[in-house]
Amino acid sequence: MFSRTFALWLAITATFALQLASANADVTDPDFLVQGEYVGDQTGMQVVAIGDGEFDLVIYEGGLPGAGAKTTPPRRIEGDSQIVADLAESMGLAKINRTSPTLGAAAPAGAIALFDGTADSIDQHWESGNRTDEGWLAEGSMTKRKFRDYKLHVEFRTPWMPKASGQQRGNSGVYHQGRYETQVLDSFGLEGKDNEAGGIYEISSPSTNACFPPLSWQTYDVDFTAARFDDAGKKTADARMTVRLNGIIVQNDVAVPRATRAAKFPEGPQPGPIVLQNHGDPVRYRNLWIIPRDAEKEARRPIVPGFERFFAASPQPSTDGGELLISSLACNACHAGLQSPALPQQQGPDLSHVASRVRADALVAMIANPHATKPGTTMPDPWPGMDDKDRQARAAAIASYLIDSQNETLIERATTESMAQRGDHLYHSVGCAACHPSFNGSPTPPSTSVPLGDLASKYTLVSLARFLQNPHAVRPGHRMPALVGSPDEAFAIAAFLTGDVSIQPGSARFRRQIYRGNWKKLPDFSQLEPVTTDEVTELKIDDISPKNNYAVVFQAELPIASDGNYTFKLTSDDGSVLLIDGHRLDNDSIHPEKTAEATYELAAGVYPIEVQFFDGGGEAALRLEVNDPQFGTSDISQVISDADNVDFLPSKFVVDPALVDQGRQWFAGSGCKNCHALDDGPKSTLSAPALADMQIGRGCMSEVIPAGSMDYELNLSQLSAITAKIESLRHPASAGQTESAGQTASTERDAAANVHLTMATLNCYACHERGKLGGPELSRDAIFQTTTPEMGLEGRLPPALDGVGDKLNDEYFAKVVGEGANLRDYMLTRMPAFGYEPLRSFHQDVNAIDRRDDMQPAEHTDSPAKVLAAGRRAVGNKGLACIKCHSFGSEKGGGIGAIDMLQMTNRLRVEWFHRYLQDPTGYRPGTRMPNSFVDGKSSLADLYHGDPTLQIDAMWQYLGQGEKAKEPVGLKQSAIILAAGSKPLIYRNFFVGLSGRGIAVAYPDHMNLIWDAESMTMARIWRHSFIDASKHWVGRGQGNQEPLGDSIVQWESATPLAIIDSIDADWPSQPGRQRGYRFSGYRLDSSGNPTFQYSIGDVTVTDTPIPRPTPDDSGFDRHVTIDRSSSPSDATMVWQAATGDITAIDGGFQIGNQSTISFDGASPELISTGDSQSLRIAIPPGSKTTFTETIRW
Repeated sequence: MFSRTFALWLAITATFALQLASANADVTDPDFLVQGEYVGDQTGMQVVAIGDGEFDLVIYEGGLPGAGAKTTPPRRIEGDSQIVADLAESMGLAKINRTSPTLGAAAPAGAIALFDGTADSIDQHWESGNRTDEGWLAEGSMTKRKFRDYKLHVEFRTPWMPKASGQQRGNSGVYHQGRYETQVLDSFGLEGKDNEAGGIYEISSPSTNACFPPLSWQTYDVDFTAARFDDAGKKTADARMTVRLNGIIVQNDVAVPRATRAAKFPEGPQPGPIVLQNHGDPVRYRNLWIIPRDAEKEARRPIVPGFERFFAASPQPSTDGGELLISSLACNACHAGLQSPALPQQQGPDLSHVASRVRADALVAMIANPHATKPGTTMPDPWPGMDDKDRQARAAAIASYLIDSQNETLIERATTESMAQRGDHLYHSVGCAACHPSFNGSPTPPSTSVPLGDLASKYTLVSLARFLQNPHAVRPGHRMPALVGSPDEAFAIAAFLTGDVSIQPGSARFRRQIYRGNWKKLPDFSQLEPVTTDEVTELKIDDISPKNNYAVVFQAELPIASDGNYTFKLTSDDGSVLLIDGHRLDNDSIHPEKTAEATYELAAGVYPIEVQFFDGGGEAALRLEVNDPQFGTSDISQVISDADNVDFLPSKFVVDPALVDQGRQWFAGSGCKNCHALDDGPKSTLSAPALADMQIGRGCMSEVIPAGSMDYELNLSQLSAITAKIESLRHPASAGQTESAGQTASTERDAAANVHLTMATLNCYACHERGKLGGPELSRDAIFQTTTPEMGLEGRLPPALDGVGDKLNDEYFAKVVGEGANLRDYMLTRMPAFGYEPLRSFHQDVNAIDRRDDMQPAEHTDSPAKVLAAGRRAVGNKGLACIKCHSFGSEKGGGIGAIDMLQMTNRLRVEWFHRYLQDPTGYRPGTRMPNSFVDGKSSLADLYHGDPTLQIDAMWQYLGQGEKAKEPVGLKQSAIILAAGSKPLIYRNFFVGLSGRGIAVAYPDHMNLIWDAESMTMARIWRHSFIDASKHWVGRGQGNQEPLGDSIVQWESATPLAIIDSIDADWPSQPGRQRGYRFSGYRLDSSGNPTFQYSIGDVTVTDTPIPRPTPDDSGFDRHVTIDRSSSPSDATMVWQAATGDITAIDGGFQIGNQSTISFDGASPELISTGDSQSLRIAIPPGSKTTFTETIRW
């Protein structure tokens, strides 16, 4: 029987279901009421009817396909309606009916309404069109008109055919140009293959199966670019498609290399019709419209990934999308009226030092025609309608002005193939390819890939590497974040991206002068004439003949990329010297092969270098290596440049001084100064109306951009979104009608809209998901890699940002946004640095949405030391075993090395930490983090009686010690942990901070001490784990050991018994043994407890520490006997029981804030000694004194 809840739901939805099926003969089939989609908090289920009351159940982690489902394969089971009901109830799933966000989208301006439900539209646009009684278009129709490039909107409905399967279940298809099929099929709940809905038939499978259940109206939105052919009919480019099924991108700019099976027409250069395939199944269509488009112009549109991903396909123009574009295109540089608090203000690159960054030819090309030079750029064309000659003239003048005013030059530096290969790996792993195109074959859709242009012709290796490390100095709009990594990684990536030019093996040459003579030291070459002068690519001497009695001078230029310390190693046989920047590295005189080394501080620039060498007979050798802080160590031949040609790509452009003044005027009057900062640059003379005062369809928004305006090459969706935003500025009261779904006037909702807009603008969604939006595109999935595959998605995908304002403390949030992070060293993708101040309001909005302060307070009754010990135990392998997965500092504990526990209190909020540990899967669905506190009870039941609040707080306090936290037990796999059995264990060895005569004792009650036989002190006491003996039992056994346990107290640092002038005299600083005390060893009682024995002349002392047996009153009872009965001396003898900050308490004394001491058999005096205090007991002469100290801590 159905559960009551499920039966009630069926009753409520029956009417709706029947309405959906009203055109189908099988509407009475009860299976139709059960099939469909179900969703819970973090789970989705698709129920596929297969006939006669049986169903295929597909269960997804995270949600439904396209709505939170993870990329991990779903679980598939079979069952009847009862199993469906039971699963839905047990997993908390409710049935939903999703609709496409573009369902019912009206044909926009400029569109052709191919079918609007009327007979007239059939007659006008369809060569063979059949309108059904319901007013829908039947399969088997073909348009009269033929199309080349276009955007097509189609709504379709597959029939109810539960007993059919495969290609016999609601089959049709949309043939583009009658050649390339996007499949229509009832593939609800299937795997998502290339012959199913969303697939390009037999060419490309959909990135996700976004198909809805049968009898649901669904949508296709397709951007189609026809194949290109030359005049001879030879194909030069494949057709390409971006396909959205039900609003979800399932094919992202996919190449279609051939006509698909059963195409009506072969491939060719001619336009073709839209064909709705008749496969014999009653598939229905409605609301078809098409917008012819210019694909070449579309390719030149400014690429703003956030707009393309979240707003470009919106059925109605979005004002949020318009705001994103206005910000990203820097419209505010000319037009006032929209200073979005949510978005950093975009600006063009700062041109103050452009001559030291960009090659002159690249600068001229970008000024002359930005869209031809860098397709997809957000820089507008300032010269619309101008011919190439005039464009070049303007560009030459402006470039002459910019370069002439700066008096700066490029620094060129060669690189190697190996460095470029390293850069290739870094570029495709650390996150560059999450935003930019991939170059290793991984698909990266152009529409969501920020274009790079030809970097090798624009930058030198040095200027690009500098930019990667600090892009905000050049691009203050913060859209380009800084690389988080070492300088050498920046240079490696730059080597990869500029390698076509910067890889210059052996291209630079030394000027070589050869001299003849017989010397014992290097001569003064200024007084000599060379016998030969030539050029070589290395410090070459093996071609010199005769082989003996010669000298050589090598000269070249060494480019230094950045300020720093550079180490030179000069190796020779015989004498040699290096001269650079006034420094002399001397390796002179006759000697066998040897190396001289020196480090010099050099500023960025190009330095002449000279290497002098002579051979006095016998073997000869000469080498010079340089260690660059960015590049590492290289042979000098790999890094020099030629004096006459330090530019690897000499520019054709030459500054014309006669054009400088004209360039200055054009820079000021053409809008350049509005966008670009320039030191001492002219004021802009270009004025433009405020955004709200702009005339729609005029200026930058004209169909044909007039001279004097900026041409961004906007496409229709971009233009429509900007128009919508401008209209909202004019009419604020109606703006909410076109805002993004979900935005309201409330503070919280405004904050949510701001967060979404900021993340879309900065392309945070390329890596992160938030609110089931964004996350890595499936086409880019392979870019995200890990060193630890067993960690699954958590090991390679950046974390979702749901609740991040609750999770991260404010200091760390600011740090990670401002400086980036690479804490997850197993995850190759890194968090880049955006800079914090421009994103302060983003932080505030995130906090306003996410922040929760609820937390059950922990009320500890234990001492702080015991709380720390409890936390240490909890994270160790005998507790909750956190170290089995998490690293602890640099140690991985033999586990997978998940994020470092010692960083947790630096990063996280304590409130979140408490709640997360008690419900990890609720906070991060799919996490491999186990829940150790099921039903509010810890699996570690004997610690604080299993109380989660106390245990978690102890862990937090323990981890809050940072690097001072004592490593948890079980961290080191090589550890040899000693422990007491039924009797105490005695271990003698070397211990940190003590003499070499330490005696460590482990007691069965998990109490431990070290007694120092040099100073006769009970030097250390501690709890729990005893000693890791691996330091001394493995290898050579060097070094001193630390106690392994917790609550370590340095109890005595000075010998506790002394003969002094009076009870309040200064205490001797020398240890007892140096004062004549003699250690007499130790004896064991029947339980194995040691009694330590020593003497002072005729006085004997025994010291017997015994652990207290009560867990709630643990500590040591220290039994001391001092026997003066055989000593004739009546000198003052004093026992010093404790020192420090001492306060009398009921029954004893408090020592600092960590321990207490009480006495039986003695009455100590509290003595003030300088800034400290001490407890002292006078030991009377001629008698035996026995007392007990009870030490608790």
